[in-house]
Amino acid sequence: MGNAYVIFGRTVQSHVLAISTLVAVGGITAYCTTGRKQEPAKPAMVDTSNKDDINIEELLTDFLKEESTTDK
Repeated sequence: MGNAYVIFGRTVQSHVLAISTLVAVGGITAYCTTGRKQEPAKPAMVDTSNKDDINIEELLTDFLKEESTTDK
């Protein structure tokens, strides 16, 4: 059938080595391509404790109050 090799004291045929090599390469490839599950990126938190920032909602509310009182 072909050459036989002695590995760890046992005789192994060449076709068994070929099949084993293909299975090992396929298994390693499948394992490496699956990868790890990545955690979804957390959205950046906005620091609202800073009073120097402009509060648009508050400005609009104040503006609408002023406009409604001046129209009457």
